[in-house]
Formats: sequence, C-alpha cells, structure tokens
Amino acid sequence: MTYSGKFTITKEDNQHYNFFRMKRKLAGLAIMTFIILALLLALVRYAQGLPVTDSLLSALLVAVLGTVLMVGFNLLSVILRINNLYKKGKMSDFTVFYTVDKNGIHAKSERGDTDFAWKQILLARETSHAIYLIAGENRAVVIPKRQITNDGELNTLRALLRKYVAAGRAKVAK
Repeated sequence: MTYSGKFTITKEDNQHYNFFRMKRKLAGLAIMTFIILALLLALVRYAQGLPVTDSLLSALLVAVLGTVLMVGFNLLSVILRINNLYKKGKMSDFTVFYTVDKNGIHAKSERGDTDFAWKQILLARETSHAIYLIAGENRAVVIPKRQITNDGELNTLRALLRKYVAAGRAKVAK
C-alpha cells in the first residue's frame, strides 16, 4: 500500500504549522504566567492590607488578563513574522510531491528531495487543517488536508501512518 500526492504549501499552511508547533509550549507558558501573576499580585495586595479574598479576586482578574495578552501577543507575533518573511521573499509557497510507503516518506520539491524513514518520525498528528509528521526541530512533513482529493486517499494515508509510525507516536482519525 502506498500513497502519493502533490501539495502546495501556502502561507496559511505555514501559519497553521507554527501554531501547531507552539501549542504545547504556549499552554505551559500561559499556565506559568497565570500562576506567577496571580501569586505575586495576591501577595502584594495582601501586604497592602487588603483582605485575603479581595487580594485573590483582584489578582485572579489581572492574571487572566495578563495571560490572555501574553497568548494574544505570541499568536500575533507568529502571524507578523510569517507575513514579514513572505514579504521579504525569504519564505514563499512551494509545491511538494509526497510518496508514502513501507520505507517511509519521500518528499520531492524545487527545494530538494528528502527521505524520512519511519523510525525518524517522532510525532504524527492529524488536525482539522493538516497531517503533521515531525522528524525533529527543523524537519517536518506538512500535508494540508484540504488538498487531499477524496476520503479514500485520506484513509489510505491514515492507515499507512497507523501501520508504520511507532506505537504511541501517531494520532490520526480512524
């Protein structure tokens, strides 16, 4: 069983990929920001003589606002960074041909050819936008789902990932 497909990786795909990659780190950062802001402000307000409940309430409100601003700033910075890279010509849309078989994934594009053996795939995830195969910090396969022509092709790709990606590393729809 094999799967072959031609995909154009666009600015939108790059943004979705960057959001996917930063999701876990951003969640941890958001939790840490919330806790630090809440604790520090609660302690300061309590030291200023406010009752404990008033101190906690005002600290929680500021912590929520600070966390929302921090997350929003991070998301906005990704969008601005990618737009800037496209504007400067350092990043552009490109077409890639993927062949997925028992040996792994072969990617061929104007940027060159790359082979990913199955043992190199550290993470395989399906989102509403794409299937991501991560082989390292700077190595990944991005397969935009909107460009897969039919459900049969998508099911073939999912079956290959379930069969060949190491146990526990693949999370794709059934």
